[in-house]
This record gives sequence, structure tokens and C-alpha cells, in this order.
Amino acid sequence: MKFKKLGIFSVVVAGAVVLTACGAKDNKATFIKDNETLSKSSTKKFDMNLEKLKVTASGEKKMYAPIINGYLADFKLSGESVTDGKNSSVTLKFNMLGQSIPIDMILKEKNPYLKLDTLEPVLNLYMQTTGASAYYNGLDMTPIKGKYLDINAIAKESGQASKDVTSLTQAQTKKATEQALDVLDKSDFSKDGSAITLTVSGKNIAKVTKAYINALPKETQASFEDMTKQKDLDKEIADVIKTITITTDSKKKTSHMTIAFTGKETDGVGLSGEASLDMTYSDKKVTVKVPANTDVIKSTDELTKMMTAAMQLKTN
Repeated sequence: MKFKKLGIFSVVVAGAVVLTACGAKDNKATFIKDNETLSKSSTKKFDMNLEKLKVTASGEKKMYAPIINGYLADFKLSGESVTDGKNSSVTLKFNMLGQSIPIDMILKEKNPYLKLDTLEPVLNLYMQTTGASAYYNGLDMTPIKGKYLDINAIAKESGQASKDVTSLTQAQTKKATEQALDVLDKSDFSKDGSAITLTVSGKNIAKVTKAYINALPKETQASFEDMTKQKDLDKEIADVIKTITITTDSKKKTSHMTIAFTGKETDGVGLSGEASLDMTYSDKKVTVKVPANTDVIKSTDELTKMMTAAMQLKTN
């Protein structure tokens, strides 16, 4: 599958996130208001399912489709985010290649810290798949237990820091959301009891996303430059995506999103079936413990030393 298609998928997901963050009168207004309320919940749990997503291919690329579909059938992503109003923690769990890989992060206000001792499965997978195990005695996570990596500090050190969406003010986000809503019609929303469903075509997802991005500050727009500069983006997404359906139930405090793919092949590769995302919300009181400064790693040199110690490099 071309990287271009991954870019399109990123635009679709970004558009879906915009839609679920939005809010006006009738079903459209209620949908927006309900999602706005749920987004403020202290706890959010989610499960992503790709079991019904299939890659189709023809020609010389056909032989790779079964391999990719095997990975998709095995892949699962679940997680939870909690916030105490100031700080947040995010826990992700990937199931892939027969392994369960956890990722834990703390967001101190808007600064992300990655918990390093949860990366043991990733390091094991690296050693197994690259042959690196021949040069190491094994893993000992003791040197990095309880340590966190300062993501922003490492990005600045490598010269890759950029204006991130998380740095947007509430007013900036509200303005961008209002611009995105202008492309949606009231007929896109339907109601069943306490649940309201939004159904949007792939072509309109591109319009929603571009409208949202174009309303962001210029420095933030730069983060999406590769997406927005794709030629004929509306048509390209419509060729891949049939619809995105989002159902929000304010009474049950749940939301369900389904992305349905067309199955149409482009350059011998296509996506069929669907991907889904289920979320549940709650307002229980939580406290997020942030790492002490002494437990935060802020340089690649310090990180390399700790990783080398953990992987126990052989000396003979």
C-alpha cells in the first residue's frame, strides 16, 4: 500500500476527530452539544477494531494482500485517558504480531512524558526481529524503572519541534470547529431515542477537515501541510472512503464511529470493509500523578545510556 493512502487515512481520521469534537439547533445542535459535554469527561475508554477491514490488490501487488490482512486481523488497539482537570494520563494497548504492547504517557498540562519501563515488549520485539539479541545478554528494565521521556525536549534537541494542535487555545479551537460545521447540513443528522447519528460521505470529510485546518493559526497549519497540498484530495478520499458514521448517545455516555471503505482499487490497491471505534465516558473523580523532575529524561545521550544498560550489551 502506498504511503499516499496512509496520508489519506490520516486526513479521514483527523476529520472524524473534528466531527466528534463539534456542536447548534435540532439534531445537529444536539449532536454538537452532546459531544462537547462528553469531551469534558474525566475518563474516556476506547476500543478500535480493524477485523472487518480488508486490503484488496491486483497485479504484482496481489501477493502482499493476504500478509497485510493477517496483520489487520491480529491488530487491536484499546486504551483509556483520564484527567483531573489539569494533568492527564493516557494508556494504550496494542495487540499485534502475537504480542501485547502497552504505551503509557503523562501529560503535565500540555507537556507529554512517555513512561519508559512499559516499553519492555517493544524492546523484546526489536531484539527478536532485528537479530540484535545476538549482541545482548537480555533485558533488565531496572535502570529505567519509573523513568519518563520528555517528548518535547527530545524533539527540540533534534530540531523537529513544531507548533502542535495541543497548544491551541479554546477560542482557536472553537473558531476552527465553527468553520468546519459550515460544510455540514442538518440532513446529515438523525435521531433515535437519546442517540444521534451523523453520516458523512468521504468527499465531505475532506471538506470538513480542510475547513478546520484552514481556520487554525498559520504555524499550526504547517503540521498538516503534506495533507492539504495533495492534489484532488476530495476525489481521492471519496475513492477510498464510502462513509463515516458517528453515533453519540448522551444518556448511555457512549459513541461509536464506523469508517466504511469503498473497496475501489487505485494503482492496484484498495480498502474494503470497515474500521470501528467505540468510546465510553464517565465523570468519576481521578487524580493524575506527574513524574518528579529527577525521573524525567531530557536528552538522547541520557536515554541511550539507560537503554544500553537495560539491554545488557555483551562485552565478549
